[in-house]
Amino acid sequence: MGLKIEKSVAEQVLRKAYEAAASGDDFVEDWTALASSLREVDAPKTYTAALVTALLARACNDRVDPRSIKEKYGDNAFSLRTLCHGVVVPMSVKLGFDLGATGREPINNQPFFRYDHYSEIARVTKRARPYLNRVSNALAWVEEECFSTEESFQALVAVLAVCIAVANKKRHVAVGGATVEASMIAETQSFVVSGYDVPRKLQACVAAGLDMVYSKVTSRRINDPSRDLPGDVQIILGSNPLLTVEVRGKSVSGEELEQFVSRAADAGFRRVALMVDAASHVSLMSAADLASDLERKYDCIVKVNESVSSFLRDVFAWSSRDTHSILSTFPERMYRRMMEIEVRDSEMERWAQLFPEEA
Repeated sequence: MGLKIEKSVAEQVLRKAYEAAASGDDFVEDWTALASSLREVDAPKTYTAALVTALLARACNDRVDPRSIKEKYGDNAFSLRTLCHGVVVPMSVKLGFDLGATGREPINNQPFFRYDHYSEIARVTKRARPYLNRVSNALAWVEEECFSTEESFQALVAVLAVCIAVANKKRHVAVGGATVEASMIAETQSFVVSGYDVPRKLQACVAAGLDMVYSKVTSRRINDPSRDLPGDVQIILGSNPLLTVEVRGKSVSGEELEQFVSRAADAGFRRVALMVDAASHVSLMSAADLASDLERKYDCIVKVNESVSSFLRDVFAWSSRDTHSILSTFPERMYRRMMEIEVRDSEMERWAQLFPEEA
């Protein structure tokens, strides 16, 4: 039951479509408009990946039902998740086009993982519904009009043109060469705690800050169900846990800090840090000897930073990089970390505007 899309064929078709999108300037307007709308602030990040994958499947085989999600749905159905995970995501990294979602399996997400076909999707958020309808209606049109593989290929090229344009825009990242460190820290503090996606920006900031000290920093995805270590950002040396940082944008109590330290110590970490920045937070430093008590109890070093600026001053002070290196590297690393954790485009543009490229 269902149709299988050969991986080698799909890779060849996707590469050819990418090359056409990268070198051309005449694209099917309806499809570029749809792809551009999926980059709006309220658009779910998984829908671009789903659209690219469906059009790729149809460009490989004109018998494909482009609205199918799981192969078991019918004779003309294909596995959206398999093709996206096996071909579209790795090729987007290899070729350099932006799918919006940065995870390895964007289709393993709402609303796709629980349904077999677009026509079955009943539960979707009010904000996401208009975007789902646009994608579903466009793919239904492909089926109704009996798109050939060539017509589907041209639609795919138009969508990839938007993905390439987004990727190119994100590569135009600023470096703050004329900014002194203290000024950059102040700008970063203000940016991170204002606007949208504050929790994501806090975590991105911690990861980017630690990038100035360590060569390999692991930053966990927000609400990642596969988390197996305590904390949001970790340093692992070889297979040995070294440092874990809990990042919080809301008040943290002494009891909550101890719970985190306990879990971290049980996981083998001997350096445990909390970075909290929230107007409602009551300083833990007012609790006499709290960190020392936890260190004795759990046999680890405990570090608490209660603002972005405090954290950055610490990591910059102990970094082996000179001032010029930090000024030229940190803004880019912050941008990359925000991309990684899927901060919305409007916030990333706001960050880039703080550190414009020098002429």
